[in-house]
Amino acid sequence: MPLLRPVALLLIALVGCRTQTPLAPAPPAPSRDEAARAPLRACGKPDADAHPPMRCFPNDSGFAPPRAITALLDRSHERLEAADFRAALLCAEEASRADPRSVEAHLDRATALGRIGRIDEARDAFDRALALDPEDPETLAGAADLFISHLPPSNERSEIGLELARRGSHGIKRARLYNRSLRARLALLEGQALNDLGRSREALLRLDAAEKGALPADLSRARYERALALFELSRFPEAKRGFIEFLSQAPDDAWGHYHLGLTLERLDDRTAAHQEFEAAMRLAPENFKPPMEIPLEEFRQLMWAEVARLPLALAQDLAAVQLEIADLPEIADLTADDPPLSPTIVGLFRGAPLGIPLEPGEYRTIVLYRKNLAREVTSHTDLAQQIRTTLLHELGHLRGEDDDALRSRGLE
Repeated sequence: MPLLRPVALLLIALVGCRTQTPLAPAPPAPSRDEAARAPLRACGKPDADAHPPMRCFPNDSGFAPPRAITALLDRSHERLEAADFRAALLCAEEASRADPRSVEAHLDRATALGRIGRIDEARDAFDRALALDPEDPETLAGAADLFISHLPPSNERSEIGLELARRGSHGIKRARLYNRSLRARLALLEGQALNDLGRSREALLRLDAAEKGALPADLSRARYERALALFELSRFPEAKRGFIEFLSQAPDDAWGHYHLGLTLERLDDRTAAHQEFEAAMRLAPENFKPPMEIPLEEFRQLMWAEVARLPLALAQDLAAVQLEIADLPEIADLTADDPPLSPTIVGLFRGAPLGIPLEPGEYRTIVLYRKNLAREVTSHTDLAQQIRTTLLHELGHLRGEDDDALRSRGLE
């Protein structure tokens, strides 16, 4: 008989907790094992482990009647616009419980999760919304923004974000939706991704489109990205005007000051450039450190020390190359390729790879850019490592490898 004791105790508890609705259907009888494991509950109280979810509306208790999903989504949108992302998340989660197939609810959940730094959960929520409607332009824009702006940067993530934004733009055209701000946002995301991928000429076209109909926050970012594209294309006077216009609207943007400083440096306005670099360090000291000052002769000694450490085969290859040091890249070198090279490159290989005959008067040359390399590091040890990586990268080009092959070997 001892096996019946837990069942008997559970039956006593159930009888003692009878509610005022005796006609409600009784739950299925528990099995003997379930009855033995079931905790006894005080009458009228929930299980101690059962915590009702927090509600969207502050006055709603955990056991209040459910709200209409339209009311929940309206409040979720309102809280997102007010940048109250935790409150927006509560509302979006309650809406998704009310209607698990609501794309809008999962989109709001994803947006709020991303804004409070729960990136993996945000990614899952975007995946769920896109599983329900793969062509929803709002969801595609949100997912593209996650890959382009919030996940750790990589070429692959920028490519994914670009394709998501393009799909959203094409979807709007196919559906003939007249939503200027969403069109502009998707164009901005395309421009950002193209800039990140080094395709700044293409980026300019999308960023020009982004300025038409953009909301104020998006318009400001479009102007920054457009100035950045001009800088990457070595169109420095236009980039200067663009960054100054952007900073007139966002004076506390550290990246705007930093890139204006780089632009002014290329225009040989060193005093103004220094002031912009100082502003960037003041506004975002965690991102911008004082540049490492290293005299040319000391830099040269570090370079030759790293050359001496190269494997024999690479040292033999390097013997066929002129090794040079310059402060910054020449515009002619940057614009010799299409698309142009970034003004922030740390090294360059000129000439034909080994095995391909040189043109008359042509030489194979590797150039290391002292100022750009010094900006990448904070110590002599780091600088030596960066010099070595740059040498290996350019020697890879000497052997005929392209950037994708070098990236796969960790030589970016």
